[in-house]
Amino acid sequence: MKKTVNSFVGFVRIENCKAKLLAGGLTVFLLVFLVIPNAGFAGGVPDDPTQSESENDPAQSEPELVNFTKYAGIFVGPAFMKNRIIDIDGFADGGNPGSVSKYDDTGFAGGVLVGGKFDVGVLTLRMELDSMLTNVSASTDKLDPDGLDETAESEFSWIVSARGGVEQGIGRVTVFVTGGLAFAGISNSVTDIDSDDSGSMVDPDDSFSKDSTEVGWVIGAGLETALSDVWALRLEGLYLDFGESTHLVNRSANNRCCGPETPRRAASYEVENRLSTARLAIIRRF
Repeated sequence: MKKTVNSFVGFVRIENCKAKLLAGGLTVFLLVFLVIPNAGFAGGVPDDPTQSESENDPAQSEPELVNFTKYAGIFVGPAFMKNRIIDIDGFADGGNPGSVSKYDDTGFAGGVLVGGKFDVGVLTLRMELDSMLTNVSASTDKLDPDGLDETAESEFSWIVSARGGVEQGIGRVTVFVTGGLAFAGISNSVTDIDSDDSGSMVDPDDSFSKDSTEVGWVIGAGLETALSDVWALRLEGLYLDFGESTHLVNRSANNRCCGPETPRRAASYEVENRLSTARLAIIRRF
């Protein structure tokens, strides 16, 4: 059973790394065009050297530049947090390796965005950067289903994403899809409470707490409608996946890892953090 769990965790980690690399490459490519909007779209080298004669004709020699529209906006909306903690060795759950506890909750997120869009042939592409703050957190005390003395908790504090996408106009409505790279400030912890006749106290050796900046990938979709020549209203949803992080407890190996006959060693938890958000935005074009 333990071998199966470890194989599955390894497979998920590899697939998540591939998704991050793909999202990272896409993000770098799109950021280049956000900083240099006309890079690579200002004409090309003529196939026939004799075409250089057209340089004498300003109407023919001037390259055709892409129409690049910039915009910025503010947004707010609900955020839906989904977490899983996997007791890899069965340390808390009575020697049941791979036991999973899920803990979800909702909150709010709000922030700002900037971006740009341009036409490439029949396609309209967009690049976008956004930053948001959120108060969403979640916890569970089901790590030890018998004692209920161990609590896992996760919290998002901020998120930044860089996304590229494509859009299509349908009447007065523009539909779009996006994807890219996301960064987030995430806090993960497990708190173990030991109790005896003298009272209760936190066992630091069987607990952990870590604040970190995690990298993940994001996909989204939405629609916009024009309110005027420069203002637009947007409704969109995003899904953000920040993969897994590993944390150790029983670091001093003062307890047996995962049952009465198991060795004294450190035990591992895998924590998975994901977030979905639906947001309403006001956009101004420049």
